[in-house]
Amino acid sequence: MSDDLQGKATDFVKRILSVGVGTLFLTEESLKGLVGEFKLPKELISGILESANRTRKEFLQNLASEMITKVTEKVEPQALVEEILKKHDIEFTIKVSFSDKKPE
Repeated sequence: MSDDLQGKATDFVKRILSVGVGTLFLTEESLKGLVGEFKLPKELISGILESANRTRKEFLQNLASEMITKVTEKVEPQALVEEILKKHDIEFTIKVSFSDKKPE
């Protein structure tokens, strides 16, 4: 009986971790299905999904901000542009054509 309880507890923890990690990577429909397996009240499920969406948004905003900060700490934009312009030729080609309108 102790093994059965431990097995259920392990399975429950795995599912909780799946939901936690899933908030970042799963679609809302996938999360609904995963959370729906817990057979919780609708109000609680909607609260979990709302929290998951907020967490995902905050995580992605923080990740983007950190990445931009790390890149700008190591790369000087003006020096990068100057280096590119010194080493490369830039060519722009513009093609403009006119045609008669078809009668209506």
